[in-house]
Amino acid sequence: ILYLIAVVSIFSHFFFGPLRLIQEYMEKGDLEGAETILNQVQFPGLLFKPIRSVYYTLKGNIAMTKQDFEGAEKMMKKGIDLGSGSSLMQGAEGASLLQMGMLAMQKNDLKQAESYIRQAIRKGLPDKENQAAAFLQMCSIMMNKREFRAAKDFFRKAKALKPTTPQIADQIKQMEKYINRIPG
Repeated sequence: ILYLIAVVSIFSHFFFGPLRLIQEYMEKGDLEGAETILNQVQFPGLLFKPIRSVYYTLKGNIAMTKQDFEGAEKMMKKGIDLGSGSSLMQGAEGASLLQMGMLAMQKNDLKQAESYIRQAIRKGLPDKENQAAAFLQMCSIMMNKREFRAAKDFFRKAKALKPTTPQIADQIKQMEKYINRIPG
């Protein structure tokens, strides 16, 4: 029995890693604690595919908080490339694509940003706050492209979701001032 327990423990350590411990740190907002857990993973290639995808996505999120946009983009792409296939991870994949779109917007690469955000909307986003953020980003991209009718359509979709996050609600209020003035 002890040998069986040892084999199961070793198996779970290499194929699941200590990632199950990260949830506690993420709920508290302790990114340094989460990063220490992530750094304990010695061989991420051995993790199961969905868990490896989450691993790279979390590494990308932590890199974003540190303003390391190059590293964040690299890690997020790895997570997205692994994909998931399961319906549970569908929202996470959409959220990762949305973050990639936001990164592209910060780099002023509007074409790539539009592509990522459209993919995120197609894949599905986990909640109405993320959906509203995606629609607002698409609205601003359409305004930059001077496609005002599409911009107004995305704005209406974002407003209809009635997001409660202060930043998104504020963006909607500010955008409403400009949207009402443009033709189309």
